[in-house]
Amino acid sequence: MRMAIVGFGRMGHVVRELALREGHEVVAIIDPHAQGPEVTAKDVDAKAIEGAEAVIEFSVPEGIEDRIRCYAETRIPAVIATTGWYDRMDSIRDSLKEGSCSIIWSGNFAIGVHLFFSIVRHAARVMDKFPSYDPVVQELFHAGKGDSPSGTSLMLGNILLEELSGKDRLESARLDRKRKDSEIHLSAARGGSNPGTHTLIFDSPVDSIEITHRARSREGFAAGALQAASWIADGKKGFFSIDDMMADLTG
Repeated sequence: MRMAIVGFGRMGHVVRELALREGHEVVAIIDPHAQGPEVTAKDVDAKAIEGAEAVIEFSVPEGIEDRIRCYAETRIPAVIATTGWYDRMDSIRDSLKEGSCSIIWSGNFAIGVHLFFSIVRHAARVMDKFPSYDPVVQELFHAGKGDSPSGTSLMLGNILLEELSGKDRLESARLDRKRKDSEIHLSAARGGSNPGTHTLIFDSPVDSIEITHRARSREGFAAGALQAASWIADGKKGFFSIDDMMADLTG
């Protein structure tokens, strides 16, 4: 497959390396700040992604409306791994003509993370019958990560809100007050080179249950994004989340 990569930071480099190793052709690398002979354009437009059969984007949320509109207008399937724009998702999706786009998005494309989410969902349904177990979400990422909490923690928190009847709000800020009983706290730490660790804790007065996903490298995120590119480029039309892909793959 002929790929365009938008965003050539750490993840963009890993996506390029893995795509080439798997026999794909990288026809464009687009980043306003990256240097080097691999970079073919600074901004996304129809000319910059011409000839690509799919776009994989690990970029910044600024300007994402224009980029997604470009992917839709050029009818090039796109994998959106960029985070930090979900508050605008409904308006962006509503601005696209129905059936004109092939978009799949996720805060985390690692397949193992979504297996983790399935386990969490099942566990939350069980734990909802035992309200003495209070959920907490903790994450640890490398010092260079640009958003907090991560898209993965937000997705994890939203699963808990859907499944736990006593919870109705996520709180990710520093708490200088008593946390409300109906809130779930998302705690984020940044340091070192950790590619991503997420832990869900169900804590009670007598014991604690922990479920953890620990990424060993960034390659898992890249591999999932490449799998998503193959899935969305196979004639799919619409605005999909990775949940749609996982439901299709697992039957």
